[in-house]
Amino acid sequence: MSYFPRKKLALRTLFANLALIAASANAQTAVPTGDLKGLTDPPGVKRYAGAVLVYRDDVAYDELKFPSARVRDVAETYPALARSGKRVALQYTLPAARSALEVIRNYQQQARVDGFQPVFECSGDTCGAGSGQLKFSLVAAIMPPRFFDQIGENSAAACGAYYVTTIRYALMENKATGATLAVAASNPEISSSYCSDAFKQQLTVWVSRVEPQAREQQMVALSASDMAKSIDADGRVALYGIYFDTGKADIKPESKASLDQIGELLKQRPDLKLHVVGHTDNVGAVESNMALSKRRAESVVIALTGNYGVNRARLTSNGFASLAPVKTNTTEEGRAKNRRVELVLQ
Repeated sequence: MSYFPRKKLALRTLFANLALIAASANAQTAVPTGDLKGLTDPPGVKRYAGAVLVYRDDVAYDELKFPSARVRDVAETYPALARSGKRVALQYTLPAARSALEVIRNYQQQARVDGFQPVFECSGDTCGAGSGQLKFSLVAAIMPPRFFDQIGENSAAACGAYYVTTIRYALMENKATGATLAVAASNPEISSSYCSDAFKQQLTVWVSRVEPQAREQQMVALSASDMAKSIDADGRVALYGIYFDTGKADIKPESKASLDQIGELLKQRPDLKLHVVGHTDNVGAVESNMALSKRRAESVVIALTGNYGVNRARLTSNGFASLAPVKTNTTEEGRAKNRRVELVLQ
């Protein structure tokens, strides 16, 4: 084989590789025509007709500070409704020729049907967001902090969120359920070179919802020695590892770890006599909560005497309903702290 054919073959290979590199460099993220793989709407959240889901992130317990007035920069203090509980955050891409006003009004209409009431609404400069990078707008406040790391630089979510034009925003709250819903809509003003220019014509919608839900107790049960230290130092110890269903006094099985440690404490300290005191939050009437807290305390005493051989004479049960809170009862997080069982030195 002569030198020249080999040279032509090498050049053809070189040009082919350069073409592949150029094609790769020019590859752009296209506007999706269907929900991204693995994404679905969460229960109870309705979407605008034709919307495509490009981002979803939900957790069992989180806190968001929903802007309730003009926001200049989320890095600064701004008027907000701080809400904690079960949180879901979504981003949709909508068909072209849909305005932010049209979409927001549809969400508001549906929210009213679902029992939500308006809290705050704004558009453009009245929102304080104006044009600019999304991370400096009020939308950043209604999305989880990890949002920007999750969407990367050239995903469908990022392509709809590089720079935004006039934002419309609505904040709504359901007084009956305690749920909070925020919706924002805008068009990307500038798109990345890795994104199709078609994204500029597609409206982007962000939806965040927080529903009241107590934080799950995931800590290891307080040890017998830690209980003893607290009782010796303060005369009491608060326990959050004893669980009951709402409105009931039956101890749930997942309480066993804490009961084991109380039993161990009473075994190690045979001279110890304790009041077992039940506490509730302020949801419901004081009279019914007083009776409930007493029944819960008595359930703990029965469990300790029946399953751990503790002499009944060492324990008394009582309840104080919501009369001795350790946190405010105006937030779900505070109410969760107030729902507890205490061991108090006699």
